[in-house]
Parts: sequence; structure tokens; C-alpha cells
Amino acid sequence: MSKNHSYQKYIYVYKQTKKELHGWYIGKEFRRECTSERLLINPYNGCSVGCFYCYTRALPGYFEDFHKENKIFVFENFAEVVEEQISQICVASCGYLSPITDPFQKIEEKEKLSKKIFEIFLKYNIPIEFITKCKIPKEIIDLLKPSYNEEKNSCKRHCFGQVSILTIDDDLRKIFAPNGANVDELFNNLVLLSKNNIFAICRIDPIFPYITDNKEDLKEILLRAKDCGSKHVIASVLDIPVKIYNFVLDNIKRYFGTSIYYEYKNLYIEKIGYINAKLDYRLKIFDYLRNLCDKYGLTFALCMEYKIVDNKENKLYYEGLNKIFMSSTNCEGIDIPIYIKNPGQKKFYSATECLGKCLSCIKPLCGIEEFAQGKSLPKGFKLKDYKNFSKLIKQKFEYSLF
Repeated sequence: MSKNHSYQKYIYVYKQTKKELHGWYIGKEFRRECTSERLLINPYNGCSVGCFYCYTRALPGYFEDFHKENKIFVFENFAEVVEEQISQICVASCGYLSPITDPFQKIEEKEKLSKKIFEIFLKYNIPIEFITKCKIPKEIIDLLKPSYNEEKNSCKRHCFGQVSILTIDDDLRKIFAPNGANVDELFNNLVLLSKNNIFAICRIDPIFPYITDNKEDLKEILLRAKDCGSKHVIASVLDIPVKIYNFVLDNIKRYFGTSIYYEYKNLYIEKIGYINAKLDYRLKIFDYLRNLCDKYGLTFALCMEYKIVDNKENKLYYEGLNKIFMSSTNCEGIDIPIYIKNPGQKKFYSATECLGKCLSCIKPLCGIEEFAQGKSLPKGFKLKDYKNFSKLIKQKFEYSLF
């Protein structure tokens, strides 16, 4: 009997997988300003939160089936695959669960794949972060919170959570994230994280021009997030993948009318990988938020925000706006060191004296030159790169970093 079943309008398809841990993809024309060394983890492809603007709808393969047929793919053996891969390396960065599908979407209640991934990273003493628009399960808070008798070098001090809060208006939230948590639950996520000594990040990401960009509303999100214990804010303005441009704008028209639809037509004219809002619009929004954060004692950063720059060879490349607006040392507001382990041992520990500031690092104390100054590899880190880095740890540093 097939395990495939449906929940509401979604069809769940169970798959075995061999997919590998990897970092962020980086195009040659980009100058990335974020933590590209993260280990990305996606136990599900497709997401029941139901955001019509989600960039994964433009991705190929399983995501195309998700977009067209509402299929969500569940990689039922992925936790075991991840553990096997972690056991093969001696250097690891913070895990990221999950960058393209919500780790706490509805199917997680049944399958617990995200929970299993958390348990594996903690078992090997590797820090892990998450990003969500859903209610954080209590069992995840209990897993991540440091205890009084926690060993000094526990990775839990470097685990953290990001909560996406798009609006203070729950009716609007139901349009943008229909099957996510309500606004009060999202702010309560920040309370639960901060009260349990887990670094809590508020993401106003994305901001929808002419819909959720009211300055007083943005200020209210920011101040309420601070009251809930958040110390860092990440923002972006909606960008639209070329492939789903018409789909996204048709939904804007459907929910907000023809006038705003044409406003978007006029505003979205810059192509920087995706189709972006005009630079001057974005700069004004980010300047306002950065100044607010400075005023109220929060750090601030952007996510995947660029401007077009001409170089001397008359070629275009994209320069990140965090160079202008970021007030933290990396986009996530918390510095996470690289973790390494003694070959032959099971647990990882933070590299001695590593501050976790890869973007500003000149002399990498972890021993991995590619991490320094956010250089990364041409198309981002892959599992094979971490295996090669592990050879360096074994050959050059042996046990001196532990």
C-alpha cells in the first residue's frame, strides 16, 4: 500500500534520498555578504505554509511538482543520510534547517524529520539554526535550550532561531502565509526562544511594497520583537523569480487589486538574478529600519539584497547592500565559530580562538582558507569540499586546535 496521502489540498509523496549537505549557491556575478558556509538541510521539498511568492516555486525538479500539483516530498531516510555524511567529515559549520521549506510545517507533526535532524546535530555537538513562519514545537525548545549543567563547550550556546513576521495584521498574514502561525504565536516564538537563552532573530522578510511597508507598522513589529527578547532584525523587500513573475503578480492583483498590480509593474524593473524593486525604493526602506534599530539598541542586517555595479571590464556584478546597512558582523547577528573534531572521535568542538566572523576573517584559525572573508568557492560549498577541508585538518593541524 502506498504511503502517499493528502492533507487538505497537499499531496505528500514519500521518497528515499541520497542528497548531500551543501552550502548556499553563489553565482560568479555576486559578492556574497552572508554566512555562505552554512550546512543547508531540507528534509521536505515543498511546504504547506502556502506562500504564493515563495521562490522555490521557480526551482526545477520536485519543486516544480510542488508548484504545479501541490505535492510535498518527504525524504523519509534523510536523517540517516545526514548522520552518515556528518560522520565522514572533521570540519563543520552551523546547520541551517531549513532554508527553502519550513521545518515545522504540518507534516512535521507526523514525521518528525526536523526533530531528528536537530537530535543528530546535537549528538555530534554541531550547532544548528532554524527559520520558521510556524509555531515552534515545545520539544524543539527543550532540545536546544542550554541547561545549568551544560558542558562548557556545548554547541547549544551557538544554536539559534529565526522567526519570520511579515505583518502585524493577521488578516494580511493569512494571505501571505495562510497555513503558518498567527501573529501572536509568531511573537510568542521570540519569547520562548529568548526566555530559554536561545538567540532570537526577527525577520521582516519579505516586505511587500505598498502593502506591508507602512513605517508605523514596521516600527511596531520591530519594537514588539524587542519586547519579546529579540536582539537582531533581518529585512528584505520582496523579489520575484523570473519564472513565476506572472504568477506572483496575478496573486497581487487577486488579493490587492488592479491599482497595486500596476504599481508593482512599475516598481519591479531591476533584474539581479531575480526581478527586484527599484534600488531607491529599497534604500529608503532599509535606511529607515537601520536607523530604527540603532535608536532602539538592535542590530540589523539584510538578506540577499544587492545593487548592480559596473567593474572596469564593463561587466556587471552584484554588490550586497549589507556593506551599507549591516550593523552586525554577519547577517544573522550572532557569530558562530567553525566546528572541528579530532579524527577518530565522535563529537565536534569549536575551533580554538575562532570567533565565527568569516566575513571579516583574515587569518582563519579554523585552518580553512576558503572560509576567510566570505570568499567561498565559485558555486558554494559542497559535501566534497567539507571532506577536503577535513583532510587538511587531519594533515596540517592534527590535534592542536582542540
